[in-house]
Amino acid sequence: MKSGISGWVLAIARTLDVAGIPHEKIFQQVGMDPAGLSAGSNRYSQEMVSRLWRAAVRETADPYFGLKVASQIRPSTFSVVGYAMSCSATLGNALHRFARYAKLISNSATVTLTEGPGKLSLSFNFDTGGAPPIFHTVDTVMAGLVCFSSWIAGKQVVPHEVHFRHERPANMKAYTKILKCPIHFEQADDCIVFNSCDMTRPILSADEQLAALLDSMAVTQMAQLSERFSKKVRDCLVKQFSEGEISRRGTAELMHMTERTLLRRLKDENTTFQEVLDRLREELAYEYLRSSDVTVQTVSSMLGFSDASTFSRAFKRWTGRRPSLAQCKEIMASGGRRPGGVALGG
Repeated sequence: MKSGISGWVLAIARTLDVAGIPHEKIFQQVGMDPAGLSAGSNRYSQEMVSRLWRAAVRETADPYFGLKVASQIRPSTFSVVGYAMSCSATLGNALHRFARYAKLISNSATVTLTEGPGKLSLSFNFDTGGAPPIFHTVDTVMAGLVCFSSWIAGKQVVPHEVHFRHERPANMKAYTKILKCPIHFEQADDCIVFNSCDMTRPILSADEQLAALLDSMAVTQMAQLSERFSKKVRDCLVKQFSEGEISRRGTAELMHMTERTLLRRLKDENTTFQEVLDRLREELAYEYLRSSDVTVQTVSSMLGFSDASTFSRAFKRWTGRRPSLAQCKEIMASGGRRPGGVALGG
């Protein structure tokens, strides 16, 4: 499930309060629990956050609400990512960390960092399940990163230029006031282009040793986030086994996302749909073959293979041996390990 950390939602709540609209009122309207704001590591679903954005924009009637949320960005907004950025030696190091761990802030956003002659670019892709992103959220992400960069550097950071996909607003003053650089609308992507000379700017609270410790926390949290997604993919595959048909499209439909999104999310975890499917089939094959009342043909059918020979070839590819009840019993007797020393169910 796509989600965002509560620190990000807290910035929206603070902006509502500043506008004279108690955030508790808006949270109640959309069915969100404001108690979740007490810990920056809590997460809200993307669907819930989108409802909050729409309600906040409607209540404030402010077309520049996203830019105002940007001014509320603090290290805690990005949780461990924000603190790691604040401890980075240079602004360049901080932006590399932002791109590397962006999925922790919101796993519906992908950030791509590109370095070229004299420039460093951060491009943003927002996965909203096919619906166009709420442009206020894009404004907050991009303007917020620029504001936060200036905040941790202790001096104004002015980008080389900024690109937005959404339409040009009727009044540009709010955008030029916060970004202070050339701004282009209706572009091919949402992108901030920084000047390379700014990347060596020191961060006021630099402590790379502490930043390295925070990196390890971020890596652990990324792994945990990935595990949750991979488990959901596996659960959907098990459901398809019982229905007798397995496909990427079917899995994507069960997870209420496009096939392209499914494959990209798995790629973000350094795996593929086929790898997840093969691992699950291998684990279940051992479990099924332990039972004395099943045949290789039955297991083949249960795992969604077209025939027993196809399953047999796959099993040999996994283990180097043909599937058999005797082999499974032998492996289980040796401590429940497959060839290569990987524990069953691991």
